[in-house]
Amino acid sequence: MLFISWDSDQTNYMENLFFPIFEGLQKEMDCEFFVLQFSWANAAEVKRIANIAKELKITYQQQQVRRKPHPVLGSLLTTQLGQIAIKRMVIKYGITHLMPRSTMPAMMVNSIINWAKTRGIKIVFDADGLPIQERVDYAGLKESSLQYHWLKRAEAKMLKQADTVLVRSNLAMHQHIKNIGQIHKPKFFKVSNGRIKNRFKPDSLVRKKIREDLNIMPETKLWLYSGSIGPQYLVGEMLQLFETYHIHYPESKFLFLIRNPTSLAEAIPNHLKQAILIKTVNYESLPAYYAAADLGVSLRKPAPSLIGIAPIKVSEYLLAGLPIISSKGIGDLDAMIGEQPFCFMYPPNNKEKLIHWLQNVKGISREQIRAQSIPSFALENSITEYKHALKSSKL
Repeated sequence: MLFISWDSDQTNYMENLFFPIFEGLQKEMDCEFFVLQFSWANAAEVKRIANIAKELKITYQQQQVRRKPHPVLGSLLTTQLGQIAIKRMVIKYGITHLMPRSTMPAMMVNSIINWAKTRGIKIVFDADGLPIQERVDYAGLKESSLQYHWLKRAEAKMLKQADTVLVRSNLAMHQHIKNIGQIHKPKFFKVSNGRIKNRFKPDSLVRKKIREDLNIMPETKLWLYSGSIGPQYLVGEMLQLFETYHIHYPESKFLFLIRNPTSLAEAIPNHLKQAILIKTVNYESLPAYYAAADLGVSLRKPAPSLIGIAPIKVSEYLLAGLPIISSKGIGDLDAMIGEQPFCFMYPPNNKEKLIHWLQNVKGISREQIRAQSIPSFALENSITEYKHALKSSKL
């Protein structure tokens, strides 16, 4: 299986999400995974990922994405050269299955689809959300533009040509089938973004240490946000929610674990600055801070593309036993956890409802939240879903 991705220079989902899934599949199925990652990461980052892959017995290769003379032109040139790179790996390693993830890898595989099919190579398309719609929702792509129609044609071709299609929500599955026809329904499968359950878990000793490091008293309520910062993540709304609580409980704190703290620091009003903590930590340290927190926050700006995603942070929060505040309309989360007492769906009907929920959720133990979440959000579930998709498709 050759997994093909297209990434920036600052993503860590490969080693934190896909590598554990691939390692699990290699142990439980008669399969071997190879990874071809297109990115503009530097040599040190590429070496770091390659070393992790080697430890897991996954063959990894990086292909540099060209950014000159212009990112668009560089990307087009990279896709042309990428087709050659894919063919070389197919021939060198005897690849029997191609697994492009999202739009750009799909375009490259589209260009060699006949070459692949004549060699009996199967195609597993990891549609992974609604990435083109995301560009419309958050990046300014116009639905009337040539680029949009070009990308949609490429996506539709891959959805139709693939032997198996993987999605992250039933809602995304229904959207794709509506666009390309019911005849393709049997090849669609939902898979989850599971996390390693032994990494994210309640831990009283770690909780005590981290809180001491942060100078937070044991009884102080600590909110947590972990992830990227941008307009789609509703920073202002998160701060407003916290302020509603902070008025009643002025000793409470809000910890942000983010990579780029500058834009967030500028958005914090002066009267909340003493209550907001901002840290940048490596992935290995995240579980410790989750153990120190009391509540996880995962908000998204309402948009059509939300139905296709499965936020990784939600899996991490819940496995760590954290009650969560989550936006309505994110993937299948409304159906999966929307009615659970440990989940508060944003936006609320009124502010008092949030305070009431926060008071009641104290009675739910972290162990109880974790136990209810393991069947749906742990890595083992993801591996089972991938196995089902591959076996059902007779791949």
